[in-house]
Amino acid sequence: MRTFDLSRRGFLSTLALGTAGLALSSCVAPAAPGAGEEAEAIVLNALYPSGGPLWGEYLDKISDDFNTQTGIEHRYSTLPFVQLMDKQLTLVAAGSADVDVFGTHYAQIGRFIEALFPLNDFAAGDGVESADYVEGSFDAFTGNGNLLAIPYTFDLRALYYRTDLFEAAGIEAPPTTWDELVATAQALNDPPDLYGYLIVGKGDPALREYSDLLWENGGDFLENGLEPSPPAWNQPEGVEALQWWYDLIHTHEVVPAGTPSYGWEENGQLWTAGQAAMSKQWGPGGSMDPDQSVIVDNFSIAPLVGNKTNITTAVCHGRAINLHSAQPDAAWQWIHYITGQPAMVDLHASVGSRPAHLGALNEAIETAEGIVALNLQASLAGAANGYTWPLFPEFSEIQPILWGEIEKVLSDQKSPQEGLDFAAQEAEKILANAGLI
Repeated sequence: MRTFDLSRRGFLSTLALGTAGLALSSCVAPAAPGAGEEAEAIVLNALYPSGGPLWGEYLDKISDDFNTQTGIEHRYSTLPFVQLMDKQLTLVAAGSADVDVFGTHYAQIGRFIEALFPLNDFAAGDGVESADYVEGSFDAFTGNGNLLAIPYTFDLRALYYRTDLFEAAGIEAPPTTWDELVATAQALNDPPDLYGYLIVGKGDPALREYSDLLWENGGDFLENGLEPSPPAWNQPEGVEALQWWYDLIHTHEVVPAGTPSYGWEENGQLWTAGQAAMSKQWGPGGSMDPDQSVIVDNFSIAPLVGNKTNITTAVCHGRAINLHSAQPDAAWQWIHYITGQPAMVDLHASVGSRPAHLGALNEAIETAEGIVALNLQASLAGAANGYTWPLFPEFSEIQPILWGEIEKVLSDQKSPQEGLDFAAQEAEKILANAGLI
């Protein structure tokens, strides 16, 4: 079988996640009931990011499989990503054990260094090793020496485009550059029923979109890359990137006017409803589901467009245990089960998400066909240029300020330079107060 290796540009070798440490916990199996006693049922509660119908069907299925094998019941709720992170932090701050398992992500892990149960001993006891997962992902989920989450899915987007519309317009190939994307979107634009392109514009999704545009235009968030240093996003590369995004809405008018209010959910729903010719998407599951998509047989997938570079966001979701969980051993059994190779293969087959487990990812690459294979090829094409935003805790405080200013720019309340300058000024205060600049 062909092996798969992903370059992470060595960006995590200098990861600085300095906060107060958490004591490691040993992995102790639950005590067996005594003679004549009936074992008390174990119920795990979990909070995860929202997903589509296929995601819910998969979770229900694997929860049932896990219960059959272990006798442990897994119940879950979902929330949009930003609300999820805030809810989880609220639970931890209150010392609540109501939720055992958290869905987490590179994007916010800096906020959770003192909120998650260390997994080092659990992982070592079950032979769970960093070499089995996407390169750098264990480092990204480690703070102050503690492994805080196990990588789950590998997040990369690709360009989805309507083959029927391209053929009707005589467009032979998807765009590969910013300029080509705008020209193609203009050629296919027919609002309000059909827009040439879809793009997000609010909250954490907006910051992730800005990441792509910033890096593709040759910029970066900080002067020293991923190390604590003064902001750099308000330099010309960052301003130009945000101006290009603004122009899609207000100058070229090839995306809906409501874009500043769109997150992942709105973007995905409009795409599967057939209201756009092109869009960035994380996976093909929703587009292929006839219960929610009208474009099942009328789309294809290509690598993301670039500009000065082809650097793109390549990050992982993870699964973690609430520091206050009263049953961390059972929670670990669940996490170990769903992040192992068999469950990861099943995840990809059921939902189309890219597994963070390399063995499962290799299986997916070898066996995928049709649109699923195209999605893997297109999204993984940029993996060697994959990058992330800074992961130290203070940057987690900065992120909402920055995406708030991006929202103001996209909704025509500020110019790109004004919004990015304000965010940089506020960020400098946070970094200076922490002694980082």
